[in-house]
Amino acid sequence: MRELHKSVAGASRPAGKSSLAERLQHVVDDRRGIHKAVPIDLGRYLNELQLLALHSLESFGWHLWFVRRPLFMQPIVVVTNPESTQHAVLEEDGSVNLKPQLHIRH
Repeated sequence: MRELHKSVAGASRPAGKSSLAERLQHVVDDRRGIHKAVPIDLGRYLNELQLLALHSLESFGWHLWFVRRPLFMQPIVVVTNPESTQHAVLEEDGSVNLKPQLHIRH
């Protein structure tokens, strides 16, 4: 019986196939689900001041990295510099918070 368990456990998967556990972990890791990091309809998530600030930052090479959309809370707009070495939050008043209290998964 032990030999049968070893042969089943040691059975190789076809190339390119991931295990069920790996596929489930991928689903758990991607908490966004079907939502994109940058929504198509930015006007729905950013107010006018944030849109103006974003446009201004883009002229310096910064770009929108993602919009975090927590339930029952205002969206959090995150931008990053051209080298992607620094990130900032666009506050509701259009100001740029270079030291946000934000946990980012990499």
